[in-house]
Amino acid sequence: MKITITGTPGTGKTTVANILSKKLNLPLFNISELVKKEKLYIEFDSERNAFVVDPEKLREFFHNKKHFIAEGLVAHYIPSDILIILRVNPKKIPERLAERNYTEEKVRENEEAEKFAVIATEAIEKSKAKRILHIDTTKRKPEDVVNLILEGIGGKEVFEEVDWLE
Repeated sequence: MKITITGTPGTGKTTVANILSKKLNLPLFNISELVKKEKLYIEFDSERNAFVVDPEKLREFFHNKKHFIAEGLVAHYIPSDILIILRVNPKKIPERLAERNYTEEKVRENEEAEKFAVIATEAIEKSKAKRILHIDTTKRKPEDVVNLILEGIGGKEVFEEVDWLE
């Protein structure tokens, strides 16, 4: 099974992916680390202090892999059986990103991105996944999110309405 997990920074991707990987006994790939290690980037963006991912190189890396979990901001670039989009109330973003040494500008940028569903919209529009799960993590513990994902993997429809603009 190929599972990809995406969402704005602070939605719980890494935490949820770690728990899910152990429960399903699937290898886990953190895309940020993978991009650096395998040189799957086009350039380094010094303004954002991040590598610009090369989508073709990323897809090529996963091309022959049959079973995995890949988590990261651009996980939706990878063809998968299930794409999981994690969401969180934008007001929680500063609190969740506090320990990451992000600049105030980067925190605000991520808060706005979540408010306007930038990652979620792109993921839904460009997804190569057979199924999409869309989950609000705001009031859930990571273990509860994983249990919901397992229900989705089992066939339950898991696509929650999320609109932070209302």
